[in-house]
Amino acid sequence: MSTLLRKLVFGFIGLLGGLAAWPVSEVLLAAQSGFPSFLIFTVCLGAVFGAIMGGFLGSSEGITLSIRSKVVPGIVTGSLVGIVGGIAGFLIGQGVLLFISEIVFHSNKSLRSIGIPVSRVVSWAFLGLFIGIVEGVRAMSWAKIKVGLLGGFVGGILGGITLEGLGYYFPDLLISRLAGLMVLGLLIGIFYGLFEKGMSSGVLRLLNGKLKGKEYLLVQRKIKVGSSPKSDIHLADYKNVQDTHALLSVKKDNVYLKPASDQGRVLVNELKVSEQALKFEDVVQIGSAKFLFFYK
Repeated sequence: MSTLLRKLVFGFIGLLGGLAAWPVSEVLLAAQSGFPSFLIFTVCLGAVFGAIMGGFLGSSEGITLSIRSKVVPGIVTGSLVGIVGGIAGFLIGQGVLLFISEIVFHSNKSLRSIGIPVSRVVSWAFLGLFIGIVEGVRAMSWAKIKVGLLGGFVGGILGGITLEGLGYYFPDLLISRLAGLMVLGLLIGIFYGLFEKGMSSGVLRLLNGKLKGKEYLLVQRKIKVGSSPKSDIHLADYKNVQDTHALLSVKKDNVYLKPASDQGRVLVNELKVSEQALKFEDVVQIGSAKFLFFYK
């Protein structure tokens, strides 16, 4: 899978997350009067949005890398982080609303037309931020968390503006919320992909075998390559590849490659290496798998 297709898949999965969250949100909105307080309603709504959209986007890494074992843990982690993010985001939005209603807006008209939409956009932005960090939390990678913080926040802001804009101009159409939620999920996914590529230190493209053409962005500081599903680059169905065969590390924007053990044979441009800084268009061989290294 190319990096372009990877971004599109992220966006599509986010779009599906928004679509899945829509009917549940409509049920909660219809039942709002049955909640004991608006605070409890806000917490429940945020938790539902976060759980559903976080679960969908949490599956993205496993799907794009064709590692089934990462899909379910990604969904679970995404749902849990999404619940926290949804609650936090919606409560922060309510705090912003209280602040601007006391300090900025002193009329009901301006509060309804500007203050409430602004506070909701803040809520969506923080929800996007938490959803964006799901893969970083699952992988315990600070580099991926930074990608998620930026991509999720930007996507959340732009998606939130779209969602609230549609609701403002078409308040009586249920489909406006549906379209807005789908755009929100789409933008969170796409901007995560954009920041992921922009913050990567290079790309490895597989040149042969079952996964030929798949591209791996080198975002993390430490990357494991091997046949184990726990590897960051999982080389399934390639011969002579150990569970953890090679290690990639990023130091001062340079990518270094070395065998993970004495038994792991790693070639760069057909020469065996103990540790090698990769250069543009180096050909790397790990077992029977061959990669082309290039910059983003």
